[in-house]
Amino acid sequence: MFKKIVWLGFSTSWKNKKALPDYIKSLVDSGAGEFFTGYNPPYWSDKFGFEVSPNGRFSEHEQITSLETLKETVEEVHKYDLEIFANLNAWYYTDETFPIIKEMVKEFIEIWMDWIICWNISILEYLTEINYSGKINISTILAAYNKESIRFYLDNYKINKIILSREVTLKEIEDIAKEFPETKFEVFWEWDFCRYNNWLCFAEHKYWARDICTVVVNDLVIKKRYRPDFKELILDENKNNIEKIEELNDEYIDDFGKIEDIILKIDNISLFQREYPKGEGLLVDNLEKIILKNKNRVDLFFDWLKPLNSENNKKILAFLRWLRILNKKQLGQTQGTAPTGNSRGEPCVHPDLQHLEEELNNSFKSYMKYNKQKIQEIGWEAKLKALELQKFYSKWDNLNLYNYLFFSEIPNVDTVKFPTRWRNYEEKLKLIEEVLQSEKVDEKYIDRWISLERAHYDLTYLFKEKNWFRKILSEK
Repeated sequence: MFKKIVWLGFSTSWKNKKALPDYIKSLVDSGAGEFFTGYNPPYWSDKFGFEVSPNGRFSEHEQITSLETLKETVEEVHKYDLEIFANLNAWYYTDETFPIIKEMVKEFIEIWMDWIICWNISILEYLTEINYSGKINISTILAAYNKESIRFYLDNYKINKIILSREVTLKEIEDIAKEFPETKFEVFWEWDFCRYNNWLCFAEHKYWARDICTVVVNDLVIKKRYRPDFKELILDENKNNIEKIEELNDEYIDDFGKIEDIILKIDNISLFQREYPKGEGLLVDNLEKIILKNKNRVDLFFDWLKPLNSENNKKILAFLRWLRILNKKQLGQTQGTAPTGNSRGEPCVHPDLQHLEEELNNSFKSYMKYNKQKIQEIGWEAKLKALELQKFYSKWDNLNLYNYLFFSEIPNVDTVKFPTRWRNYEEKLKLIEEVLQSEKVDEKYIDRWISLERAHYDLTYLFKEKNWFRKILSEK
């Protein structure tokens, strides 16, 4: 089983600094097997502040800010025969900052800091030059995406462990770990949509909107792709600005929008007689194709965290409405009535869509049942919403407990990093320990509030099933 690694961060003015030994002990007792931290001493912060960081953290409390506190932390960790390493993984260093990095390395050696995590070749070269005897880890920012890059580091430097980037998928992690069975790897449970390391692509990123990137995802469906020739198009003197705008335009109508459009036309069929001379039959025919195309969408379920009139839930309810219409028409045919058929004179709907209607009905009913139960437990709906939205980040942890089981089966995955938003270290470590020991994820960890978007593709790889989450919901 892999070790659990914990980041330590507290400023010199930390009000509970005297409680440092108890704090470290509580983490060790909870299962922490390794520690790492950032170091931002006064001779750096007095000059550059915390906005420019030597370790990728930009707040005082997220790192250790004095040599005294760092030394005490190292000594406490060593009491348990565990190791702690320091991050030197800012996005860049300059000729002015690199001499300060050298001073930090000197202090790390003096206080017996175990490891250094390196983000660029300059630091690797410097550590080689001084015959650094501690352990060296390759940072995620060095972008070890593939076997070739990893082979380069192993062939040229004395490497203890390689930290794979957040963007690497589970399948890629598995392939890489098998290729280098003698090398230790560290992985993240949390992934990014952008395939450029730490979002260092050509665009600005706003994760919560997912609006400006090489690939933008909407409801797990790619809606925009990067145009590698966009500069050529902009500079093309043979096209006017209107033509360029039209060519770069990536507006689209998703299939839910097409469904709503056809429903509107069916409701007002007399207004569209010229466009659809065959009447409702041709519209029904088109609708059947769209619905069959979308019947295996992974996000086809009612989401209670969003309002009833939210974009997501309106789409689901519109989808369900048309399914009911189609299925009623088909039922009418089997009972000998004469509803409008499709343009081919065949039944209006595929038989599989009867099951889909039942699934969507169950999705909505299970939401009502679950919501009612929770309200009864807590007392009133507003309080329930507030409590659950406050814990929104921690809900991602539930989903990714499956990944911990996956990682634990790969012998050279040495450590796994996880965030601790809205949940303390001790609770999270105990939760992971419980899951790993039981070797299964109990149903209590799967609820309607977990986020599909970040981990869907990796979990599909684990379950070998695209609609795994919809199946879980249907069994509740």
